[in-house]
Amino acid sequence: MRKKYLLGVDVGTSATKGTLTDLCGNVLSVASREHEIISPAPGFAEHDPIGEWLEDFTSICLDLLNQIHGSAEEIACIGISTIMAAVTVVDEQCKPLRNAILYGIDTRCTQQVKKLNEDIGANTWRKRYGTECTIEHFGPKLLWIKENEPELFAKAKHVTFASGFLTARLTGNFYVDRYSASSALPMFDPQKQDWDDDMCKYVCPKEMLPHVANSTYSIIGRVTRKASVETGLCEGTPVICGTTDAGAEAVSVGVVNPGDTMLMYGSTAFYSHVTDKSVTDSSLWGTGFTIDNRYAYTGGMATTGSLTKWIKNQLAKDLVIKERNAGIDAYHELFQEAESVPPGSSGLIVLPYFQGERMPIMDPFAKGVFFGLNLSHTRGHLVHAALEGVGFGIDQNLELLRKAGFCIDTVTAVGGGTKCKLWLQIVSDICNITQQVPKITIGASYGDALLAGLAVGSIRSPDDIKKLVTTHYIVSPRNENKETYMHLKTIYRELYERNKDIMHELW
Repeated sequence: MRKKYLLGVDVGTSATKGTLTDLCGNVLSVASREHEIISPAPGFAEHDPIGEWLEDFTSICLDLLNQIHGSAEEIACIGISTIMAAVTVVDEQCKPLRNAILYGIDTRCTQQVKKLNEDIGANTWRKRYGTECTIEHFGPKLLWIKENEPELFAKAKHVTFASGFLTARLTGNFYVDRYSASSALPMFDPQKQDWDDDMCKYVCPKEMLPHVANSTYSIIGRVTRKASVETGLCEGTPVICGTTDAGAEAVSVGVVNPGDTMLMYGSTAFYSHVTDKSVTDSSLWGTGFTIDNRYAYTGGMATTGSLTKWIKNQLAKDLVIKERNAGIDAYHELFQEAESVPPGSSGLIVLPYFQGERMPIMDPFAKGVFFGLNLSHTRGHLVHAALEGVGFGIDQNLELLRKAGFCIDTVTAVGGGTKCKLWLQIVSDICNITQQVPKITIGASYGDALLAGLAVGSIRSPDDIKKLVTTHYIVSPRNENKETYMHLKTIYRELYERNKDIMHELW
């Protein structure tokens, strides 16, 4: 049967999404399925690889094909992306031995971070990797399993990433791309772009780790007969290595060339700046990019969209009920309440550290704060201040890029948060950036399909991907709010610095 389709599936923090395109990258169908973060203890964040990742993947593939009355035999290639640094330990049959431990929003491995910094040396970390060990990295999370669940660890045959778990279930082969592997410190050598024998001894045998693919869109295998029965996909369908959700999302909106920057508004915030030079800067995460011969400098915040979700669920239950009974959009109603609030939220500031914080403070023990509350404040003020709090955090992150010598005046904005124009305007005002919102913002699953197209040659080059992207609207900074936000930026930073010690006492 003639091949007609490219399939992309992305497993995110709170949902799995899929996209089916024609061979040129034109979208034919999309599907999504929500899942929850499992938190068995404070600071723990996990996913069920079978019950969430694999079941979501299988369901979405079927949904995508049913929407267009297509056949699995017509799929030319499959691309998969997932959350980064989700530690997954499996047996010889690729059966998970425990839930996967998620990226930096899981903060359980602080003692292992301390141990690796001490054993290897903080100076050695900075020299080799441009950073110290943090809770973002794969190594300390795996070391936590090794030290706290030794019997389970002894049964493990392979250690893999979320994307590698799904591609291994499909092909029987264990691979990871360089973008994803860059989070697996200290085991991954960013200079050699491969595993480091000397560093692996601190965490696990090198033999347990997946092969590092030469390219994100290398074909690393084909759907096996067993996987065909399990998923409904056609035996023999090519599968590419795959990557992280952020890397695929960047591709989906044409952020592929040096100088391009993406800002992702999701459950967390994430940015990626593309360059053609490998630069080591201790304040930034540097990694190989999803596009060959490119590098990315990245960073992110721990709680952004998940903060607005918390406000909706905990402080706007009336709107949640209206949404359920009358079909109104609870978020839309919430953001409308915030529209009338002036810049600065009438003296209310939010530190959005509801799950600790990633960059720039790298503090898993930081706490969320509503500061400056008085009896005149309404729910709209709380929402507006939360949006501003995220904006201040994004500004701190972009400042790291600027200090490293990158010009950041225009970014491509993506993710669910871009539906809120108020939020975009607040961020543009605080950060003094222009944000371009693409017309098609399906997300990482679309990027996965495009990468699959590069693999089979139906999409010839990254420039062809860029041609598929058109701008929907542009948000520019307003000068009249500059003075207000410059003043509040200082208070925002001081608020954390003056309270971080007492925050840690609450842990």
